[in-house]
Amino acid sequence: MNKLSFTQSESARSESLNFIKDSIPKILWDKNTQDIQILKNLASQHPLFSSSILMRLNTQQLKLEQLKEIHINYFNAIVKIFTDALSMLIYQAHQLENHKNIFPAKQFHAKIYARYLLSLNLIDELGFNTHHLELSSPAKSHLVYFLNLLQQLNVNPENQENIAQEAFDIQNFIKKNLNSYANLLLILAITELQVIKYSEALRRNLEKFSPEYTQGYYDCHGIVEDSETLANDDNHEDDIWALFTQIFETEKYHQYEALLNQYLQLWKNFWNQQNNLAL
Repeated sequence: MNKLSFTQSESARSESLNFIKDSIPKILWDKNTQDIQILKNLASQHPLFSSSILMRLNTQQLKLEQLKEIHINYFNAIVKIFTDALSMLIYQAHQLENHKNIFPAKQFHAKIYARYLLSLNLIDELGFNTHHLELSSPAKSHLVYFLNLLQQLNVNPENQENIAQEAFDIQNFIKKNLNSYANLLLILAITELQVIKYSEALRRNLEKFSPEYTQGYYDCHGIVEDSETLANDDNHEDDIWALFTQIFETEKYHQYEALLNQYLQLWKNFWNQQNNLAL
């Protein structure tokens, strides 16, 4: 990866990542990595990531009014709840104190190293400028940026009358799993993957109408490409998968797979519904 800011550089993350990997027996880490790769493959091959609307967005086929509807629904599905879920995940890291995978001598330490990594994600969300800290501001948080975008689009976020049930289904699924550290890790790993794929497509379609629409929120989402971008979603996704590898339990594989498929299906339902409205 690139040598970027303190939140994106290898030196800032490597200590935590190395601790996480060394906190469980190597044979267990290797076995968990193999099992999780199966889950990753299932996720990447899911129809969600080859949907009609993803193609239409990437080829700038949707009208501005259609994009407005998508954005108010997307706000309700994930944007306004994401930092709630991430903050709860940071709290639920206390469950590592008694996790059977982790060496007893490292169990108390484990929650701090996990919280450090997850906090790198949270401070990005909250508006810290990871290149120039003096430029940080809550007004630059991703949620506020999205609200600003809705204002530019003349969309009122307080208007809930026409929000699709599929948006609330995603929100409610996340809320239902807020007390489970393992479930939240898996949910947010898939969320990051969804954000990477669909944010880029939404940005591409929006820029057809005005470059102003792609500033702010869409400057902050995507993958780390160079030292000038604040997008950091691929690093955050990788960190969450590493934390999930630490606490993965083989005997619960089918539970994890079921959770993954349920969550992916909710997103597929959401985007199918948005696609149908935009036909």
